[in-house]
Amino acid sequence: MRRLILIIATALILLGCAPLRSVPEGRSSAAPFIGISCGYSETLTSVKNTYIDAVRLAGGIPVLIPLVTDSVAAEAIVGRVDAVIMSGGEDIDPLYYGEEHLPGLGKVNAPRDTSDMLLIATALRLGKPMLCICRGEQIMNVALGGTLYQDIPSQIPSSQLKHRQTEPGTVATQTITIDADSRLAAILGKTSLGVNSFHHQAVKDIAPGLRVTARSEDGVVEAFESVPGSPDPYGRDLGDRVLAVQFHPESFAQVGDELFLGIFRDLVSRARK
Repeated sequence: MRRLILIIATALILLGCAPLRSVPEGRSSAAPFIGISCGYSETLTSVKNTYIDAVRLAGGIPVLIPLVTDSVAAEAIVGRVDAVIMSGGEDIDPLYYGEEHLPGLGKVNAPRDTSDMLLIATALRLGKPMLCICRGEQIMNVALGGTLYQDIPSQIPSSQLKHRQTEPGTVATQTITIDADSRLAAILGKTSLGVNSFHHQAVKDIAPGLRVTARSEDGVVEAFESVPGSPDPYGRDLGDRVLAVQFHPESFAQVGDELFLGIFRDLVSRARK
Protein backbone atom coordinates (compact mmCIF):
# COMPACT_ATOMS: atom_id res chain seq x y z
CA MET A 1 0.00 0.00 0.00
CA ARG A 2 2.80 2.39 0.92
CA ARG A 3 4.54 1.62 -2.38
CA LEU A 4 1.33 2.47 -4.28
CA ILE A 5 1.00 5.80 -2.46
CA LEU A 6 4.60 6.68 -3.33
CA ILE A 7 4.02 5.85 -6.99
CA ILE A 8 0.90 8.04 -7.13
CA ALA A 9 2.67 10.92 -5.34
CA THR A 10 5.59 10.75 -7.76
CA ALA A 11 3.25 10.84 -10.75
CA LEU A 12 1.42 13.88 -9.41
CA ILE A 13 4.68 15.74 -8.82
CA LEU A 14 5.75 15.03 -12.41
CA LEU A 15 2.40 16.26 -13.71
CA GLY A 16 2.55 19.47 -11.74
CA CYS A 17 6.32 20.05 -12.06
CA ALA A 18 6.22 21.51 -8.55
CA PRO A 19 6.07 20.29 -4.94
CA LEU A 20 2.69 19.01 -3.85
CA ARG A 21 0.73 21.42 -1.70
CA SER A 22 -2.47 21.13 0.27
CA VAL A 23 -5.59 20.41 -1.77
CA PRO A 24 -8.36 23.02 -1.38
CA GLU A 25 -11.27 21.68 0.64
CA GLY A 26 -14.24 20.55 -1.39
CA ARG A 27 -12.33 20.06 -4.64
CA SER A 28 -13.82 17.33 -6.77
CA SER A 29 -11.79 14.19 -7.38
CA ALA A 30 -12.65 14.80 -11.03
CA ALA A 31 -10.91 18.19 -11.03
CA PRO A 32 -9.92 19.20 -14.57
CA PHE A 33 -6.32 19.25 -15.74
CA ILE A 34 -5.20 22.78 -16.62
CA GLY A 35 -2.15 23.04 -18.86
CA ILE A 36 0.14 26.02 -18.28
CA SER A 37 2.62 27.11 -20.95
CA CYS A 38 6.17 27.47 -19.67
CA GLY A 39 9.00 29.87 -20.22
CA TYR A 40 12.04 28.45 -21.97
CA SER A 41 15.81 28.87 -22.10
CA GLU A 42 18.61 26.49 -23.07
CA THR A 43 18.95 25.35 -19.46
CA LEU A 44 15.53 25.90 -17.91
CA THR A 45 11.84 25.29 -18.48
CA SER A 46 9.74 26.99 -15.82
CA VAL A 47 6.70 28.99 -14.79
CA LYS A 48 6.05 31.06 -11.67
CA ASN A 49 4.35 29.37 -8.74
CA THR A 50 1.68 32.05 -8.90
CA TYR A 51 0.09 30.27 -11.88
CA ILE A 52 0.33 26.85 -10.25
CA ASP A 53 -1.16 28.02 -6.96
CA ALA A 54 -3.95 29.97 -8.65
CA VAL A 55 -5.05 26.86 -10.56
CA ARG A 56 -4.97 24.69 -7.44
CA LEU A 57 -6.89 27.21 -5.37
CA ALA A 58 -9.49 27.42 -8.14
CA GLY A 59 -10.02 23.66 -8.01
CA GLY A 60 -7.96 22.56 -11.00
CA ILE A 61 -4.89 20.34 -11.36
CA PRO A 62 -1.95 22.24 -12.89
CA VAL A 63 0.07 20.51 -15.61
CA LEU A 64 3.10 22.37 -16.90
CA ILE A 65 3.58 22.31 -20.67
CA PRO A 66 7.23 22.34 -21.80
CA LEU A 67 8.49 23.59 -25.14
CA VAL A 68 6.93 21.85 -28.14
CA THR A 69 8.47 21.95 -31.60
CA ASP A 70 5.88 20.22 -33.77
CA SER A 71 2.14 19.70 -34.02
CA VAL A 72 2.37 16.04 -33.03
CA ALA A 73 3.96 16.91 -29.68
CA ALA A 74 1.52 19.76 -29.16
CA GLU A 75 -1.49 17.51 -29.75
CA ALA A 76 -0.09 14.79 -27.50
CA ILE A 77 0.04 17.25 -24.60
CA VAL A 78 -2.93 19.55 -25.25
CA GLY A 79 -5.13 16.56 -26.00
CA ARG A 80 -4.61 15.33 -22.44
CA VAL A 81 -5.59 18.52 -20.59
CA ASP A 82 -9.01 20.11 -20.23
CA ALA A 83 -7.97 23.76 -20.64
CA VAL A 84 -4.87 25.82 -21.34
CA ILE A 85 -3.33 28.90 -19.73
CA MET A 86 -0.96 30.89 -21.94
CA SER A 87 1.40 32.52 -19.45
CA GLY A 88 3.45 35.71 -19.44
CA GLY A 89 7.01 36.23 -20.66
CA GLU A 90 9.14 37.90 -23.31
CA ASP A 91 8.16 40.12 -26.24
CA ILE A 92 6.71 38.48 -29.34
CA ASP A 93 8.66 38.72 -32.57
CA PRO A 94 6.85 41.34 -34.71
CA LEU A 95 7.62 39.35 -37.85
CA TYR A 96 4.63 37.22 -36.84
CA TYR A 97 2.35 40.19 -37.57
CA GLY A 98 4.24 41.57 -40.56
CA GLU A 99 6.37 44.26 -38.93
CA GLU A 100 10.11 44.84 -38.68
CA HIS A 101 11.83 45.18 -35.30
CA LEU A 102 11.54 48.71 -33.88
CA PRO A 103 14.13 50.22 -31.49
CA GLY A 104 11.80 49.83 -28.48
CA LEU A 105 11.36 46.09 -28.93
CA GLY A 106 12.60 44.05 -25.98
CA LYS A 107 13.98 40.52 -25.78
CA VAL A 108 12.26 37.94 -27.99
CA ASN A 109 12.41 34.17 -27.61
CA ALA A 110 12.10 32.42 -30.98
CA PRO A 111 11.71 28.85 -29.66
CA ARG A 112 8.98 29.94 -27.26
CA ASP A 113 7.17 31.92 -29.97
CA THR A 114 7.08 28.78 -32.11
CA SER A 115 5.92 26.63 -29.20
CA ASP A 116 3.19 29.04 -28.07
CA MET A 117 1.85 29.37 -31.61
CA LEU A 118 1.65 25.58 -31.86
CA LEU A 119 -0.09 25.32 -28.48
CA ILE A 120 -2.68 27.96 -29.41
CA ALA A 121 -3.37 26.39 -32.81
CA THR A 122 -3.76 22.97 -31.21
CA ALA A 123 -5.97 24.20 -28.39
CA LEU A 124 -8.22 25.96 -30.90
CA ARG A 125 -8.41 22.91 -33.14
CA LEU A 126 -9.25 20.64 -30.21
CA GLY A 127 -11.79 23.07 -28.77
CA LYS A 128 -10.01 23.63 -25.45
CA PRO A 129 -10.94 26.63 -23.24
CA MET A 130 -8.11 29.11 -22.78
CA LEU A 131 -7.07 31.84 -20.36
CA CYS A 132 -4.36 34.08 -21.81
CA ILE A 133 -2.32 36.31 -19.51
CA CYS A 134 0.00 39.23 -20.44
CA ARG A 135 2.26 37.78 -23.18
CA GLY A 136 -0.40 35.09 -23.52
CA GLU A 137 -3.00 37.73 -24.36
CA GLN A 138 -0.70 39.32 -26.92
CA ILE A 139 0.30 36.11 -28.70
CA MET A 140 -3.32 34.92 -28.81
CA ASN A 141 -4.24 38.14 -30.62
CA VAL A 142 -1.34 37.68 -33.05
CA ALA A 143 -2.17 34.00 -33.64
CA LEU A 144 -5.70 34.97 -34.73
CA GLY A 145 -4.52 37.76 -37.05
CA GLY A 146 -4.14 40.82 -34.83
CA THR A 147 -1.18 43.16 -34.27
CA LEU A 148 0.70 44.66 -31.32
CA TYR A 149 2.31 47.86 -30.19
CA GLN A 150 5.95 46.80 -29.94
CA ASP A 151 6.66 49.41 -27.27
CA ILE A 152 4.05 51.59 -25.55
CA PRO A 153 6.36 54.48 -24.53
CA SER A 154 7.65 55.06 -28.08
CA GLN A 155 4.47 54.21 -30.00
CA ILE A 156 1.87 55.74 -27.68
CA PRO A 157 3.69 58.88 -26.49
CA SER A 158 0.45 60.33 -25.09
CA SER A 159 0.35 57.58 -22.46
CA GLN A 160 1.44 58.80 -19.05
CA LEU A 161 0.76 55.53 -17.23
CA LYS A 162 3.48 53.34 -15.79
CA HIS A 163 2.66 50.04 -17.50
CA ARG A 164 5.81 48.32 -16.22
CA GLN A 165 5.55 48.68 -12.47
CA THR A 166 8.34 48.05 -9.96
CA GLU A 167 5.95 47.31 -7.10
CA PRO A 168 5.13 43.67 -6.17
CA GLY A 169 2.50 41.82 -8.17
CA THR A 170 0.01 42.03 -5.32
CA VAL A 171 -0.03 45.83 -5.59
CA ALA A 172 -2.53 47.44 -7.98
CA THR A 173 -0.98 50.42 -9.79
CA GLN A 174 -3.66 51.37 -12.31
CA THR A 175 -7.42 51.22 -12.86
CA ILE A 176 -9.08 49.58 -15.82
CA THR A 177 -12.62 50.05 -17.13
CA ILE A 178 -14.51 46.87 -18.06
CA ASP A 179 -17.47 46.67 -20.45
CA ALA A 180 -20.58 46.00 -18.40
CA ASP A 181 -21.90 43.36 -20.82
CA SER A 182 -18.64 41.38 -20.97
CA ARG A 183 -17.90 37.97 -19.51
CA LEU A 184 -15.06 39.51 -17.49
CA ALA A 185 -17.51 41.91 -15.81
CA ALA A 186 -19.84 38.99 -15.07
CA ILE A 187 -16.98 37.01 -13.52
CA LEU A 188 -15.72 39.88 -11.38
CA GLY A 189 -19.02 41.63 -10.68
CA LYS A 190 -17.27 44.93 -11.45
CA THR A 191 -16.85 47.41 -14.28
CA SER A 192 -13.87 49.17 -12.70
CA LEU A 193 -10.88 47.37 -11.22
CA GLY A 194 -7.44 48.12 -9.82
CA VAL A 195 -4.83 45.86 -11.42
CA ASN A 196 -1.09 45.33 -11.59
CA SER A 197 0.91 45.98 -14.76
CA PHE A 198 4.13 44.38 -16.04
CA HIS A 199 4.32 45.03 -19.78
CA HIS A 200 5.50 47.44 -22.45
CA GLN A 201 3.79 45.75 -25.43
CA ALA A 202 0.03 45.76 -25.96
CA VAL A 203 -2.72 44.78 -28.36
CA LYS A 204 -2.99 47.21 -31.28
CA ASP A 205 -5.43 45.85 -33.90
CA ILE A 206 -7.78 43.28 -32.40
CA ALA A 207 -8.03 40.00 -34.32
CA PRO A 208 -11.23 38.80 -36.02
CA GLY A 209 -13.49 36.87 -33.68
CA LEU A 210 -12.28 38.75 -30.61
CA ARG A 211 -13.80 41.67 -28.73
CA VAL A 212 -11.96 44.21 -26.54
CA THR A 213 -13.66 44.28 -23.14
CA ALA A 214 -11.38 46.36 -20.91
CA ARG A 215 -8.98 49.29 -21.25
CA SER A 216 -6.71 51.30 -19.00
CA GLU A 217 -7.16 55.07 -18.64
CA ASP A 218 -4.83 55.72 -21.60
CA GLY A 219 -6.82 53.41 -23.87
CA VAL A 220 -4.44 50.44 -23.80
CA VAL A 221 -6.25 47.11 -24.19
CA GLU A 222 -6.43 45.27 -20.87
CA ALA A 223 -8.76 42.39 -21.77
CA PHE A 224 -10.54 40.71 -24.64
CA GLU A 225 -12.73 37.67 -25.16
CA SER A 226 -13.96 35.53 -28.03
CA VAL A 227 -17.27 36.44 -29.63
CA PRO A 228 -19.80 33.58 -29.70
CA GLY A 229 -20.83 32.79 -33.25
CA SER A 230 -17.45 33.80 -34.68
CA PRO A 231 -15.49 31.03 -36.40
CA ASP A 232 -12.02 30.01 -35.30
CA PRO A 233 -9.38 29.20 -37.97
CA TYR A 234 -10.80 25.69 -38.17
CA GLY A 235 -14.36 26.79 -38.84
CA ARG A 236 -15.85 25.97 -35.44
CA ASP A 237 -17.62 28.45 -33.17
CA LEU A 238 -15.20 30.24 -30.83
CA GLY A 239 -17.99 30.48 -28.27
CA ASP A 240 -16.65 31.39 -24.83
CA ARG A 241 -13.38 29.52 -25.28
CA VAL A 242 -11.04 32.51 -25.12
CA LEU A 243 -10.63 34.96 -22.23
CA ALA A 244 -7.51 37.14 -22.17
CA VAL A 245 -6.16 39.77 -19.77
CA GLN A 246 -3.10 42.01 -19.93
CA PHE A 247 -2.65 42.17 -16.15
CA HIS A 248 -1.58 39.31 -13.86
CA PRO A 249 -4.56 37.97 -11.85
CA GLU A 250 -2.52 34.98 -10.66
CA SER A 251 -0.42 37.21 -8.37
CA PHE A 252 -3.53 38.26 -6.44
CA ALA A 253 -5.14 34.82 -6.64
CA GLN A 254 -2.10 33.13 -5.09
CA VAL A 255 -2.59 35.06 -1.85
CA GLY A 256 -6.29 34.19 -1.72
CA ASP A 257 -7.87 37.24 -3.33
CA GLU A 258 -11.35 35.91 -4.11
CA LEU A 259 -12.02 38.52 -6.78
CA PHE A 260 -9.09 37.58 -9.01
CA LEU A 261 -9.41 33.91 -8.12
CA GLY A 262 -12.77 34.08 -9.88
CA ILE A 263 -10.96 34.34 -13.23
CA PHE A 264 -9.33 30.95 -12.62
CA ARG A 265 -12.53 29.43 -11.28
CA ASP A 266 -14.20 30.49 -14.50
CA LEU A 267 -11.53 28.63 -16.49
CA VAL A 268 -11.99 25.54 -14.33
CA SER A 269 -15.73 25.77 -14.89
CA ARG A 270 -15.27 26.04 -18.65
CA ALA A 271 -12.83 23.11 -18.53
CA ARG A 272 -15.44 20.92 -16.79
CA LYS A 273 -17.77 21.34 -19.75
